[in-house]
Amino acid sequence: MMEPISKYFSSAELRCKHCGLTEFHPYFLERLYTLRETFGKPMNPTSCCRCAVHNAAVGGKPGSFHIGDNPKHEGQLGCLAIDITTPDGFYRGELFTFAWKQGWSIGWNAKRSFLHLDMRILIGFGQISFDY
Repeated sequence: MMEPISKYFSSAELRCKHCGLTEFHPYFLERLYTLRETFGKPMNPTSCCRCAVHNAAVGGKPGSFHIGDNPKHEGQLGCLAIDITTPDGFYRGELFTFAWKQGWSIGWNAKRSFLHLDMRILIGFGQISFDY
């Protein structure tokens, strides 16, 4: 049984798959829980917090908002990003809409079945949507 971090996510879903790191920027988890609560549907993470070593190993950008142990952005104190599996276009569109209204920046790729969601606005970056 996975240890819960909240009623919606287990620690196994949110921690670094390489070392178990769970270093989140202040208010990131609260924003994530609010999104899940208002969205009202299960959200299955594929990646959340990453150590810098794991981020490099999976081909993540050096300035990834997933990095929790050595963030590259001024003011970033931990992980600010999560990737959520999207089983179909309807779910993806709904999640995009809910997340966007709550200030999440969103990355997508039509050939990949997940959305990247990050809270870059918590450190002064503007909200954006982008294609991978």
